[in-house]
Amino acid sequence: MIGMLDEAEHGHPSHVTEHLEADVDLDDDEIRERMSGNLCRCGAYVGILNAVREATGRRKR
Repeated sequence: MIGMLDEAEHGHPSHVTEHLEADVDLDDDEIRERMSGNLCRCGAYVGILNAVREATGRRKR
């Protein structure tokens, strides 16, 4: 998660980033894409998504 947040903070786009030159918006799709392949999608996955939201000051909409 720390590496993913660092990449986003430095503006590195992912496969779901809409505008490659714009600031990265860490919405749920962006977080899921950036964390994919790094985490098991077991029952804890929702908790991890919530933790990323909390760390970035975002709340579930």
